[in-house]
Amino acid sequence: MAASPVPFILLLVLLAAAGTHASPASSETVEQICARATSSGAHRDLAPFCVSSLQAAPGSDLADARGLAAIATNLTLANYTAAVGTVKALQGRGGWSAAERGALATCRARYIEALNVVHSAVHALATGRLGDYAAEMRAVRKAATDCDDAFGAAASESGAAPMRKVDRDAVDLTTVATLIVRALE
Repeated sequence: MAASPVPFILLLVLLAAAGTHASPASSETVEQICARATSSGAHRDLAPFCVSSLQAAPGSDLADARGLAAIATNLTLANYTAAVGTVKALQGRGGWSAAERGALATCRARYIEALNVVHSAVHALATGRLGDYAAEMRAVRKAATDCDDAFGAAASESGAAPMRKVDRDAVDLTTVATLIVRALE
């Protein structure tokens, strides 16, 4: 079995974050960076999520905006990896209708595809290609919305939406990461 690229990517993201600590003279807090990044009307509601998500991550208290973007991307990678695990567990549980099995298969495929794109986004961020990063993270975010949409029809039949919270957190994390990077431009 081949080694997973996830530990390497996590190391890359952590190195990027470690190299971008704020200088004491120009340091902004996580709260300030999140407030600035989410200041547009459509995303103001994400400020508390941004703060709570990033403050929970080691090193966030010393990171500047670029470092927080790396941390948010790392959180996205971890979240999407966990989403694949959640789908696998749900599939293993059984008892799903044909529509629900189809929705779970869609979710699994889309989250796995998104993991590959997150790796590209990490590279784009590390090399300063912020426009490429934003485009790749939009594609990553679409995986979560596609999963949620896949359950739309299945949920109307059974009332179940087992991936709704996972999908919402995934959308919020990718949005926060993208907004922080956008604030760098």
